[in-house]
Amino acid sequence: MNFLLTVQRMSALANKIAINATVVLFTIMTLIVWVQIFFRFILGGGIAWSEEIAKYLMAWMALLGSSVLLREGGHIAINYFISKFSFLRYILMFHAILSAVLFVLLIYYGIDYAAFGFKSISPASGIRKFWPYLSIPVGAGFLLIQAFTRFIHLLFNDDKTIRAEEEARARHELLTVAE
Repeated sequence: MNFLLTVQRMSALANKIAINATVVLFTIMTLIVWVQIFFRFILGGGIAWSEEIAKYLMAWMALLGSSVLLREGGHIAINYFISKFSFLRYILMFHAILSAVLFVLLIYYGIDYAAFGFKSISPASGIRKFWPYLSIPVGAGFLLIQAFTRFIHLLFNDDKTIRAEEEARARHELLTVAE
């Protein structure tokens, strides 16, 4: 069980880093957009690089934020129907493995893409495209940590616990839709 605790702590740390980074990136992006609005509509001239930087920050936020959602089970799913299967645990384990394979591919090809971006410079901001492209392997790394943690959780917990968690998640989704 020491291994399970270590994996859960690693997941919690990655989640905390992703949440804090996403909040900081959102704050910076919001400030940049508001400054751009002020410059354009009040002072009569815009900032050339604001839209480009806002897009890059949005990419970082989306990839880091998706790892937070993966940990919390917030991605789109049909939990109500899936929770009715007797082999629920194996469906979820297969999903975690399939997700992990996708994230490994994103890391592998994302590193190549980021290296390619090191050779080019963004036209408006003048920064190397390496930095926005780096969001792909970094975000996929955070996603991989959460998928691995999910798989380990499914592996070490019994069917009754997993079924109860999934049914609670399905009820929560139904209540959220009803509101």
